[in-house]
Amino acid sequence: MELVTLKEILKDTRQKKYAVPNFNVFNIEMLQGVLNAAQDLHSPVIIAYGEGFKDVMQVEDFPGIIKTVGAKYTVPVCIHLDHAFTYELIERAVPCGFTSVMIDSSDKPFEENIRITQKVTDLCRPLGISVESELGHVSGLGDMVENDDHVYTDVDTADIFVEKTGIDALAVSIGTAHGVYREIPKLSVDRLKELAERLELPLVLHGGSGLTDEQFRECVREGISKVNIHTDLAMAAKKRIEADIAEKGYLDLCTVAQEGVYEEAVKKIKLFGSENKA
Repeated sequence: MELVTLKEILKDTRQKKYAVPNFNVFNIEMLQGVLNAAQDLHSPVIIAYGEGFKDVMQVEDFPGIIKTVGAKYTVPVCIHLDHAFTYELIERAVPCGFTSVMIDSSDKPFEENIRITQKVTDLCRPLGISVESELGHVSGLGDMVENDDHVYTDVDTADIFVEKTGIDALAVSIGTAHGVYREIPKLSVDRLKELAERLELPLVLHGGSGLTDEQFRECVREGISKVNIHTDLAMAAKKRIEADIAEKGYLDLCTVAQEGVYEEAVKKIKLFGSENKA
């Protein structure tokens, strides 16, 4: 496994019109399913920890597990902390081996978002750790944030935000939502085009699970460099477990869950165009 930062793994995505998949995983079955898919398709991959996983895995343990399991693989891997809502969580994560972190203060007032994000970049830059932040707000996180209303990313504001914070990647809000969609998403591809024309850094799509294949392709064509996926992986594993639960024991169910994750990860790697980019 070639351990890299977010900045490194996304460096030629805008130029070559592909996106690197970010897979949020919380157990060995999901991790091996994702790594096997990346290895078989020669794809770089971002493997991420979410704060919502704390009941099954602590943030301090995550990088070590990735490094141990990933030692036999040869593809580039970025170990990413997804949606850290507090500076304190990032402080806990930084010494543990993450190569990238995301600070999410997108529900806060603009100046406060800048202040918190600057504090994170000041901590991480000397350590060679990449920083992602979010401007606008991708809804669907519920009680994990103060304000979960959907807010689209403003182009002029984004320009100022990137300049003042010095971040390596920006998560943008263009109409997606985290989790399972309750209605058909209304993507603003025009807003994405405007953002991509103004900003040179990699742009990130959160809340991607549930989009159509063509919506994904269009977003990648128009400037998205990183796509976050968790719900689709979890649903693929659940579907495989439900199909076999009456006949198989727990060990076999773990195996079929891994197979479901693998199949979904393969689909996303091909869809985002990162196959053979390792």
